[in-house]
Amino acid sequence: MTAQPDLLNAAVWRKLYAEGKNDLRYPSDVLVRLGARLLSRNEDRRLLDFGFGTGANLLHFARQSYEMYGIEISEHALALTQQRVREAGLAAELSLIEPGHRTPYRDSFFDAVYAWQVLYYGDKDVWRRTVSELERVTRPGGRVIVATAAPGDISQAEAEPLGNEMYRSRVPSQEGCVLTIPEQEGLAALFAGRGIEVGEFGFRFGPTVARHWIVTYRKPRS
Repeated sequence: MTAQPDLLNAAVWRKLYAEGKNDLRYPSDVLVRLGARLLSRNEDRRLLDFGFGTGANLLHFARQSYEMYGIEISEHALALTQQRVREAGLAAELSLIEPGHRTPYRDSFFDAVYAWQVLYYGDKDVWRRTVSELERVTRPGGRVIVATAAPGDISQAEAEPLGNEMYRSRVPSQEGCVLTIPEQEGLAALFAGRGIEVGEFGFRFGPTVARHWIVTYRKPRS
């Protein structure tokens, strides 16, 4: 690899959003159901959407009266989501960050954080640094929710294996992205020392297969 995975992947996604691609208009139905099951508006008021894209998931939770924050690496995604938040008459604090940089929030600021189909864009070092940052800004006892590609997903099927559960994407518009796609038993090492719950979801439509892990846990209180 000729560039750090997080920088390489960021360049791909910035170009993708600048071209108006990956503009998701509806929230993930799985995340909607998980939010209803795992989050409480009384106890989990302040949420972080890590990598909010074009804002569909963030807008859903804002409509549910959560106090919403989000970070992204793409100026185009940020501008589009800000516009959609305004047009919906909602409020959210959105920030732009550089790959690998700390989020602009103090320790334990959030009641819950989610990274929806974001973590697997990078190598295992990037993954662990990101999880560490998500935990830093989550209060003790707060909820972390992650969705990430699982073996069998199109992102693995259309990729060059690099070894150690890593791949180089050949998916159109994402060519060259470095991915980590763990087996289920590998998830424990990527969330070391955490009592994770693991689920999965996906679909098959024609030749396309989508398969993702769901990982959730509470940040330890001590």
